[in-house]
Amino acid sequence: MSYINIGSVYDAKFEYDKALEYFQKALAIDLKTKAADHPDVAQNYNNIGVVYNKKAEYDHALEYFQKALTIELKQLGPDHPSVAASYINIGVVYDTKREYDKALEYYQKSLAIYLKHLDPDHPDVAMSYNNIGSVRDSMGEYDQALEYYQKALAIKLKQLGPGHPSVATSYNNMAYVYYVK
Repeated sequence: MSYINIGSVYDAKFEYDKALEYFQKALAIDLKTKAADHPDVAQNYNNIGVVYNKKAEYDHALEYFQKALTIELKQLGPDHPSVAASYINIGVVYDTKREYDKALEYYQKSLAIYLKHLDPDHPDVAMSYNNIGSVRDSMGEYDQALEYYQKALAIKLKQLGPGHPSVATSYNNMAYVYYVK
């Protein structure tokens, strides 16, 4: 846990190579002391994947996110919220790589899990709607993008109130789509 905490501090300081060093130390310990398919090992893989994504090393990020997802699917089942979070991580990488069909696939999987397990007004549901809207926007599917952005906005207004910065972001996303249209 200490290595993870130190890695998180380096990550927050944008010192990604040092963050990786400590996350990999934590992973090595977990692999020695726990089963290779333990959820803690999956969390280490996710931590490493996040850092690789920030370093724009997308193939490495996908490799680690897929390892985490494999463990989570086996240990937690296909409908667990941790699986949804891994789907989002993978979707973000594909979105960044402009592989929008793949990004959309993973974002939709995460949304389905969240809708099954969370309140329909949960912030993670809003995030999923926003992610899908963003991909639809990137794909030039502006009416669908607006539909998802509006769903995200409705949740944010209800949960956060009209003055929250996240609400402003939703308005900005929608304004951009209207501008492009």
